[in-house]
Amino acid sequence: MPVKYAVEMTAIAERVYRRIYDDAQECLRIEDTSNSRVKLLRIVDDALDNLIPHDPFSPDRALSGFLSNTFRIKKGRLRICYIGSSQKRRITILYISDTPRKLGDVHDPYAVFTSLVMSGKFDEAFDALGVRRPNRRK
Repeated sequence: MPVKYAVEMTAIAERVYRRIYDDAQECLRIEDTSNSRVKLLRIVDDALDNLIPHDPFSPDRALSGFLSNTFRIKKGRLRICYIGSSQKRRITILYISDTPRKLGDVHDPYAVFTSLVMSGKFDEAFDALGVRRPNRRK
């Protein structure tokens, strides 16, 4: 039987999720169930409810360099970055992005995520799960 993981979100991830949810609900209110906003919400919900908790520490989801100890799942332009603890059976979603990936662009999801991690915005989440924080050399 697979191990169950509790999934929680940081305030940053929660804000993006709330926007995606509200956009989808507006489409559903007018019965536009095939809208891309509704499809995006379904993809995010599937990732949060099924994909990530099913195999959160898969090596192909691991990030490297400054972001080692963090993981990501990607579907199209969607990126969900997270950390987790197998001992505590918890996953914390740090960041959700539905913006296009353009290497070198200031709005590249990985550039934004790296900046947030290196600034210490997620230190509390790392500490709560007992995950080693990234090395911030000066």
